[in-house]
Amino acid sequence: MPSGASDADPTAVLAAHWNESERRLYPTATTNPDAYQSAVKLVRAVADALVDVSDLEELVQRWEYRSAVLDAAVSATGETIAYGLTEATAGCGFAIRRRELLNERAERQRRESINAARQAGQVWAVIHEQGDLASGLADPYQCMEMHLPTGLAVVSMVEPDPSTMTPVYVVTVTDTGEPGGGAPGIDAGSFEDLETADLELFEENRRAMRSRVETAGA
Repeated sequence: MPSGASDADPTAVLAAHWNESERRLYPTATTNPDAYQSAVKLVRAVADALVDVSDLEELVQRWEYRSAVLDAAVSATGETIAYGLTEATAGCGFAIRRRELLNERAERQRRESINAARQAGQVWAVIHEQGDLASGLADPYQCMEMHLPTGLAVVSMVEPDPSTMTPVYVVTVTDTGEPGGGAPGIDAGSFEDLETADLELFEENRRAMRSRVETAGA
């Protein structure tokens, strides 16, 4: 779903802090193999202690009680928190649980989109969309449209040109492996990628690629 949609991530602000925790903790621990193993066990235990958190809103609320969550992880593992890295250890565990919840939410949305499209008798379903097409590289756009009869998906995305660092609009095909689809003998790699620096041609390429997939699956 594009940026600014109603399913905005309530953990977005805290996520920056949690990601910074990962950048602090792991490089410090890697200088000592034993400390690294201890840190990994503690972080995983923090994430496991959050397994009952079912959504991102609740994860934000649980952060207020991170000391108790971390205490539970210490008790469960018997490990010792590295000096000065108490907050970072908790943040790493919360970062892991956040990614798990985001993946779970994305999968739910994917299933809902596929089911809704099938019930409506459609042959295409948008199963992933993010970014802003008008923003270029500031908020790179990506969209995945699944062809229900074959399970193949047309992926449209904006990437930087490595030589000029200007937007390149790419359309490619991938196999979602979606049960119930199935395109025996159709190789996603057989579809040549379409690239352009022209936004209008990008839209034409998306339509052309969908047509090629439909023809291959006919």
